[in-house]
Amino acid sequence: MLKQISSGTRAFCAIISLLCIAAIVLQLSMSLPGYADRERTLGGFLLEYFSYFTIQSNLLVALCTGCVALSGFNGKWFTRAGVLSAVAVCITIVSLVYNLVLRSTFHPVGWARVADELLHVVNPVLYLIFWAAISPKAGITYRGTFSWLIYPLFYIIYILVRGALTTKYPYFFLDAGKFGYPQVALNIAVLVVVFWLFCMLYAFIAQRITGRKRQS
Repeated sequence: MLKQISSGTRAFCAIISLLCIAAIVLQLSMSLPGYADRERTLGGFLLEYFSYFTIQSNLLVALCTGCVALSGFNGKWFTRAGVLSAVAVCITIVSLVYNLVLRSTFHPVGWARVADELLHVVNPVLYLIFWAAISPKAGITYRGTFSWLIYPLFYIIYILVRGALTTKYPYFFLDAGKFGYPQVALNIAVLVVVFWLFCMLYAFIAQRITGRKRQS
């Protein structure tokens, strides 16, 4: 269903999209010298860089908000209520996992710190504001949220297959070479449960917001 949006909303969405793109490019430029020192190929570096869930999630945020800024909520894939909500869950997990589990293991400085904060704090917060205040939520059901798990599950499968072939894992808790598959399977089970709980939470919030709008 086509939903018209104001110029202010378009501008806000455009800002989020541009910040995500800027953060991805900035982090890319900060990471490239280190990979070049290891005599890695450019293709191998880019494949590894874009294998991070953080980068992929910020890219999805950029695509969603960019499409809304350009065309409004026109019913196409990246402007659908379910897709926008699924991306909200992904970027929430990115922020929570990094800030609660991984932040103490990284100490970026300078522009690397700027990119780090944009990717893990600023962009997630701005997108959640967009989702809560602007994104359409009509038609979101608890049953429908199971489709939101498809992308994270495919991502995990991809990481495990890629890790088995290259021995490289983007996140330590998925490193089957270091911890073994039984422990990694347990870690994955915990992650899936966390994802599912957030899917349920966001569906609950969406239904509450939709209900209040109908009553007003």
